[in-house]
Amino acid sequence: MTAAGEPTDPPPAAESHEDAAWVRITTALTAADLRAFLDDVERLYRINPLLEIVAFETLGENRYRLAADNHSNGQRLDAVLAVTAKDSALEISYSAGLKVATHFRVEAAPGGAQLVVTDIYGGGSLEQRRVRAGEVDLSLNAWGRALHDYLKVWARWSWLAPWRWYMRRVWQPMKPSARRIVWMIWLVSAFELVALVALMAIWGVVRQASP
Repeated sequence: MTAAGEPTDPPPAAESHEDAAWVRITTALTAADLRAFLDDVERLYRINPLLEIVAFETLGENRYRLAADNHSNGQRLDAVLAVTAKDSALEISYSAGLKVATHFRVEAAPGGAQLVVTDIYGGGSLEQRRVRAGEVDLSLNAWGRALHDYLKVWARWSWLAPWRWYMRRVWQPMKPSARRIVWMIWLVSAFELVALVALMAIWGVVRQASP
């Protein structure tokens, strides 16, 4: 199934739009590195922990189809994304849904750069949008936190090729629930390893103390 319609040109920036929500994320990356990070559009959406992606397809230059279940509002999204790349921003418009666009804007900051993620709503009058309030994407705060955590780790480990391979080929295709399970397995495994090392150390001390 292909989402019907094509998105319009990106709407104005959030500051001049009457119906928008945004989060600001501080990172240790340079503005140039953070801007380069935005070029992987699929990764940006897969980082959202409340978005379970069913399909993400390339339709052509700067066009993608996104089908996903949004667990923040119980809505199924099936839309064409139109991506407009700018020097310090990425603007993405949607062909369907109450949310008409998401803007990612990079701002230089002392010691790094900041990422501002803005969801912009449209589709009729303000009253009409109020009637469709159940379609509002409530995942923005969780998405912002997940992007913050991902970018923090990215700044530390992106130089390591095996880590980049794991994140792209293994972690990224996982459902959010599967990632949480894998994370718990890693924690349990790490605890078991530490416990084993501690027991071996205690056993060594006991043996040395034995007559």
